[in-house]
Amino acid sequence: MAKKGPSLSVGRGEKLPISKGAGLTAKSRECELCGVNIDHKKSNARFCSRKHKSKSSDMRRDYFAEYWRNVETKRAKALEYYYADHEKYKKLQLERQKLRSEIAASCSAKHRASKLQRTPAWLTDFDKLKIKCLYSVAAMLTRENKEPWHVDHVIPLQGDLISGLHVPSNMQVLRGKENISKHNKFEVV
Repeated sequence: MAKKGPSLSVGRGEKLPISKGAGLTAKSRECELCGVNIDHKKSNARFCSRKHKSKSSDMRRDYFAEYWRNVETKRAKALEYYYADHEKYKKLQLERQKLRSEIAASCSAKHRASKLQRTPAWLTDFDKLKIKCLYSVAAMLTRENKEPWHVDHVIPLQGDLISGLHVPSNMQVLRGKENISKHNKFEVV
């Protein structure tokens, strides 16, 4: 087996010998924390010392810990903001749909088609009645509680990893806030 020669690739700050390409250099590297030049370190080094490396990882860990501590309150505030002027935004959306009726019709047709594709042929009349009852229960709860209630698909019809069916066993009545915060997610329990 033949011996391999030196690589001609140029890493950060490395120089090629004059015979191989004279004077090609990459930009100089600096410590991510203090900005000191670290060209003398290995090509994958990002910090000037171990102390700076551990300080950076501590800062990162603290940032993510703080983020996950506050994520629930941020989501709750977002939903509160969403429902603060819900009726106003509903009217605005209807006006936009009237102005751009072709786009609204396209989205509506896509939704109907996806639901039809996920409604099995073996669905009985009794199953279809159950589905209608679920929708009427959601409408009744919306009327009585003065807040929106939705019919949710436990396994989403258009999930990223998995798609469910439009059948009664895959449906449940949920408060609108909870359904919107769920998105198209399905968590295996």
